Amino acid sequence: MEFTAVIAKRRSIRKYRPDPVPEAKLRRLYEALRLAPSGNNQQPFNFIFVRDAALRQQLVTQACHQAYIAEAPVLMVACCEAGHDVDVAIAVDHMILAATDEGLGTCWVAWFERDVAERILGIGDGRKASMLVPIGYADETPEVPPRKPLADLIMLDRYGQRLGSAGPG
Repeated sequence: MEFTAVIAKRRSIRKYRPDPVPEAKLRRLYEALRLAPSGNNQQPFNFIFVRDAALRQQLVTQACHQAYIAEAPVLMVACCEAGHDVDVAIAVDHMILAATDEGLGTCWVAWFERDVAERILGIGDGRKASMLVPIGYADETPEVPPRKPLADLIMLDRYGQRLGSAGPG
C-alpha cells in the first residue's frame, strides 16, 4: 500500500475476529519496532507480544478492564525506561502503521493499571509498561473521524500565523 494510503486507512479497532495472526506478519511488525528511531539510538524499550488467551484475559480482568482487548489474538505491551515514553511511542506508531499495511487492526491503549500489568508480565529491570496495543483482524469498519482543517493546525514561522493567512509583507 502507498504510505499516505496506510496513514489514511489506520483506525482504532475495538472489535476483532478470532483468526490467528500469521507469524510472518508478526515478524514484519517486530521489524518495524526494531527499525524505529530513538534519542541517541538508545532503544530504551522492549515489546511483549502476548498470544496466550488466558494471559490476555488476566490482563483485561485485572489491569485493562476493556473486554475488547482480550478479543484480539495478540496483545502487544510496550515497556520502556522511565522518561522514554516518546521513544516508545515512535516505535509503536511504526508498528501500528506496519500492521495497517499488513491488513491488521490495532488500537492504542494508554489507560490501564500499569503496576498490575507489570506484575502479571514480570516486567522489571527499571522498565515500565507504557502502552498496550491489541492486534488482529478487524471485525468492524469504523467511519473516518472528523479532522480539523490544516489552517487550524499548521502555523508558519510564529504561533498564530496560520497556514493560508496573509503574513507580513
